Amino acid sequence: MCSVFIFLGSSLHAQTIYKKPGMVDFIKNIPSDISEYTKQTLCYENAQNIGAMTLGTGLLIYYDDKLLDVSNNIREQGGWSKQVDWYMEHIGDGYLQLYVGSSLIGYGFYNNDDRALQSASQIFESVFASGILVQLFKHVTGRESPFVATTPTGRWRPFPNQVDYHNHVPNYDAFPSGHVATITAMVVVLSENYPEHAFIKPLGFLAIALNGLGMMNTGVHWISDYPLGIALGYGLAKIAVKKGRVSKKNNNINNSFSIFPSINHRGNVGFSINYTL
Repeated sequence: MCSVFIFLGSSLHAQTIYKKPGMVDFIKNIPSDISEYTKQTLCYENAQNIGAMTLGTGLLIYYDDKLLDVSNNIREQGGWSKQVDWYMEHIGDGYLQLYVGSSLIGYGFYNNDDRALQSASQIFESVFASGILVQLFKHVTGRESPFVATTPTGRWRPFPNQVDYHNHVPNYDAFPSGHVATITAMVVVLSENYPEHAFIKPLGFLAIALNGLGMMNTGVHWISDYPLGIALGYGLAKIAVKKGRVSKKNNNINNSFSIFPSINHRGNVGFSINYTL
């Protein structure tokens, strides 16, 4: 005697869907990105992370002058010139981000690739958004850059006179690092959107490290200027990436439902029901 069985199965196709960005979406999204970042930063769940970053920054400030000496010693032992430090410093000045973003735009249009177009849009979006917040912090904190420092770890002049600020920018604009923020933002966008390319993260981390070392050796930044810059670039890039993806309930993948006969190993005849998301 044969018994009838029913097998219920389902399969989930994990696929990220990228919506094609508008030409100025990266600009329109910036206000809401900054608002979302502020909300996330001030939420109770993030208090521990903020506390750790604040403590770490404080410790780095205390040792800033000694760590500058360490950085200079690395250059001397490595035997590279100040010109190399200048190249390392300019990794984060925006040209690399512009080149990568523009290349993604060209590739995206040529191959009708929404992921590439969205990645370019997200790079510009997170770079500009982090730049706005970086400038806000700079104009509030007023910290001296190392090469003009009048104290061992740089003098702080909170809420400086804006005329003095723009006439003597290095005296006020060290904290935080905008260069590091922009590199971090680009690395996060690329690593999130192209997870199959394992080289992106280590190469990106190397770029951040080289840029940070170069800016210390040229006297542009203290190492304590970096944690907040990294946090700004990382957080705003994650927000931009999330906005550029289509939620499952709104995507274009069609669900499928199928019923087919089946026989198990005992000879029982039945049917299977399969539902695919």
